[in-house]
Amino acid sequence: MLQSALSHANPKLLLVTSRALAALRPSLIAFLIANATRLSGGMKTPISFCNVLFVGNLCAALAVVMWFGLKPIIQDLRSLDTKTWIGLSINGCLAALLSTLIFLGLRDTTVTNAVLLGRFGPVIYALIGAIVLKKKILKWEWVGFSFIIIGILAIVLISNNFQINQGDLLILGSTLCYAATSLIGKLMLSKSHNLRVIVFSRNFISSVVFLIVVSILFGPSHFSEAFSGQLWIAMSIYAVIIIVLAQFMWYFALEKLDSKTIGKWTVLSPVFGVTFAFILNGERPSWVQVIAFTIIMSGVLITNLSKQIKSLPTAEMAVAGESSSMAS
Repeated sequence: MLQSALSHANPKLLLVTSRALAALRPSLIAFLIANATRLSGGMKTPISFCNVLFVGNLCAALAVVMWFGLKPIIQDLRSLDTKTWIGLSINGCLAALLSTLIFLGLRDTTVTNAVLLGRFGPVIYALIGAIVLKKKILKWEWVGFSFIIIGILAIVLISNNFQINQGDLLILGSTLCYAATSLIGKLMLSKSHNLRVIVFSRNFISSVVFLIVVSILFGPSHFSEAFSGQLWIAMSIYAVIIIVLAQFMWYFALEKLDSKTIGKWTVLSPVFGVTFAFILNGERPSWVQVIAFTIIMSGVLITNLSKQIKSLPTAEMAVAGESSSMAS
């Protein structure tokens, strides 16, 4: 039913909606943290990064299982070759690290900063891709990347009185992790067209990684408050809509749209992110953030409107555009 409904929907609407949902993620996480006590029924610290990431990813994996059935997913997993299995496993582990860096970064920086700094991910991926994938970067793309880097430096340095903020550093670290997952997706996962396997494995492996690492470091009792109050309800809704539905809408849109259209419409991702930060978190952009936003958006526009975008295959644009669902 889901696949049938998405396949008949307007692909541009699916693309924009998926980017809006993905851009909502950091703002919603910050909102959940701020309202943790009320959602948990009075617990003091129910929403730690371990609980949100473990419960959220587990709910997302369970949502895929409930929709498609466990047996078909197991059959799909058994049919994968060793190379794809390795790629899926590494991708799941890096996804766990990526989410951790973003969550911890949001403790010490604003959602607006996180959204804008996240635009550094595609730049790193493009630079790595130029070396590993031997893709040429054109002159106008270099100009666009330069604008993005200048805007990021303005946020990191000027807004913090030329002192390095730990939260901003963690967000920048997440963009490095994003670039790594994007490269793996291009090199090892592009042959797997079964979206339910990709979405399920990414979220399930991430939840298992969180469970093992946190249990070793802090003990199983660290998750005791993860099952309190309305947290499971809130995280289930978050997982189904923000994680699963957004990813499926994104991939379905990619199958029907050319790379030029994808590049043009994904420009809206930072706009959505900053808007949600204002609505949900009450963040009013400072003058530095406004200037940085203008510079970064100029860089994004220049990059997406360059002639290179016409020659990029859709599969590669899929990887490049996916940053907004993970790192913004």
